Amino acid sequence: MVLPDESPLVLSLHWSDGVTTWQDGANGPTDDMLDTTPEANGDQDYFRPVERYSPKEIQWLQKLAMWLIETQDPELFKGRKFVLAELPAGYRLYEHVRVPGANSSIKARTDTYLYGHPKGPRKRYRSITEFRQHFLWLASDTNRNPKNCECRICCGKSEVTAEPIVDTPAQTSAISTRGAAAKERAAVAAQNASPRAKVARRTATNTALAVASPAPTAPRRSTATTVNTRSSSSTPAPALPTAAPFHPHHMSSSHTTLERALDAAPGKNIFRPGELVWCHCTEAWSLGVIVARPDPESLGYTVQVLKSPLEAEMSRPYPGITLRGLRPWLAWSTPEITIPSLRTSMDFESINWDQFRDVRGLEVDASILKSRDIDTSYCLVDKIDYPHANFYAGVFYGAEKIWMGEIVRLKRHAVPQANLTGLEIMIVVSIQDHRKQPPNKTRTFSTDITVMGDIYEFVTYPFPTSPPPQIPQWLPPRLINETKLKNKVTSRASSNPTVGTWRCIQNGYSVKLEDIKGRWYESSILIPELKGIQKFTQNVQGGKWDELATQMNEMGNAGQAPARGWLWSARRDEVLTKAVPRGFALEKDSAMNSQGAQPGFAVQISIQQAQQQPPAVAAPAEMVDLTGEEDDYVPQEDQQPSDDEALTRQMEADVASFFRTEPVDSFYGSL
Repeated sequence: MVLPDESPLVLSLHWSDGVTTWQDGANGPTDDMLDTTPEANGDQDYFRPVERYSPKEIQWLQKLAMWLIETQDPELFKGRKFVLAELPAGYRLYEHVRVPGANSSIKARTDTYLYGHPKGPRKRYRSITEFRQHFLWLASDTNRNPKNCECRICCGKSEVTAEPIVDTPAQTSAISTRGAAAKERAAVAAQNASPRAKVARRTATNTALAVASPAPTAPRRSTATTVNTRSSSSTPAPALPTAAPFHPHHMSSSHTTLERALDAAPGKNIFRPGELVWCHCTEAWSLGVIVARPDPESLGYTVQVLKSPLEAEMSRPYPGITLRGLRPWLAWSTPEITIPSLRTSMDFESINWDQFRDVRGLEVDASILKSRDIDTSYCLVDKIDYPHANFYAGVFYGAEKIWMGEIVRLKRHAVPQANLTGLEIMIVVSIQDHRKQPPNKTRTFSTDITVMGDIYEFVTYPFPTSPPPQIPQWLPPRLINETKLKNKVTSRASSNPTVGTWRCIQNGYSVKLEDIKGRWYESSILIPELKGIQKFTQNVQGGKWDELATQMNEMGNAGQAPARGWLWSARRDEVLTKAVPRGFALEKDSAMNSQGAQPGFAVQISIQQAQQQPPAVAAPAEMVDLTGEEDDYVPQEDQQPSDDEALTRQMEADVASFFRTEPVDSFYGSL
């Protein structure tokens, strides 16, 4: 069924007492009751399940959702439409159909019943009104004690309290919540709703209710209690996305709108200003920070290489670094510190660097130390104008910048009740700061930041499958494009061809910031760079898809976050102190904004200075990357020599040695 023109917000329950079996049988109509065989006189009297997302079920889902909203804050959702993602788990609608024969005296009639109550199939609900009290109890009772439910079944009231509701065309019309009846329901619901249910909506971490955003197809909620199946024989109805816990108008004053749009747009510009990356700015790989993204007038990124305080002031960013000369921070691991006395140093800024002025390998070690500090840092970006909670449009999490709407990878323990494989993703809906007094430049063992979103798993089906699996069209465009490409490749495999889609296993789930591994990247963009375009092409032609997510690390591991804690900074450039030139800035103040500068873009030198800097290029590197194969980097013809060839070559040798000797289970891909 097509929902009304004004797409509703979708609600879902995260708990239900419904059961599908009863005393070794189905908790529903018996086989005899489901038998449609006519009687001797031609009459038919049977039960049939109501089709999922049929007009009748949508009617129930709309009505239940409106009752639930009435127990919350009606003013916050004034003027909005709502629908329940699906009936509480374990409950199912059935129709009792009576069809008269040719010479029968009975009248045609269809009654609707809801089965699933844990007391068995005889304890069924005969109308949506009869189910209302039980539904509101499911949504509000934090103790989950059935003695607190006032429905007729839980209270043991007489079975004969009302006649079943006979379906008429009027019942399938839009549901109104106006008038005295609605006010009476609101009063009863508010009385029955627990305080926790009301508070939970404001903190966006409730376990009973999740609010979801509009989408073009019927809703479906998936549970994350069992997530073992990674293949299926039937295509599921997609679950609608969760909406932000605040109205969109609160984002109207956001100063990162343009930047977020650029980062979300499909294409090969996958790195963002302020992010820590591996960079090939000279003849060897080093560690640096993205200063500026490519634009129509530039051929690549501008990158600032991390230095020790002895050389930071003299360093300048390298323009023109192409994708081939960049790697995500989480693609590789850092080598060991070569200077013994620096191996126990934890604070980059407190080190007496002068004593190491003539020590070989200092710049290599300095960049490694600073990168580990960055790996365990976080900085919130662009506070949203919302009075009830501290929401932000984005966050610098370790090396990467994560936005609302972002695709992120989750650590295995992120959802305790689910058996995650490490390949699941989350679409970020909100980023909330729960700290009372932010400890600037202070390490703590918890970020006190929660990230709420929808969790998806990739489900595969034999090819061909009819109907083909549907890719939810509300997913980020980058993910949709990548999934289509992946399906095109895997569907032509010579053996066991498959296609797949993303299935939501948890709506509106909140995780700690530190439970996120990092950003999701397209395999089609980075695998050709990591393993070479020739091998990538060979795999694609053979129907083999090389998944990048199995070859990426986790944020916080390099910097030993579990032991050292997480470092909060008010501004991103604060965590870069002394490793970049003074004046390096990533976020502009209001005075700079009035001059037309776009906040969130990193610029620390004038355009004239950048143009005077010789174009950065990369020579063939002998280092070994995480794939264990030689990189196919193609140098530019006008390469400039490194300022310190000995040091850069030493770093190259150190990194190559590290990748040959580091235990494989230090990589996420070994999980």
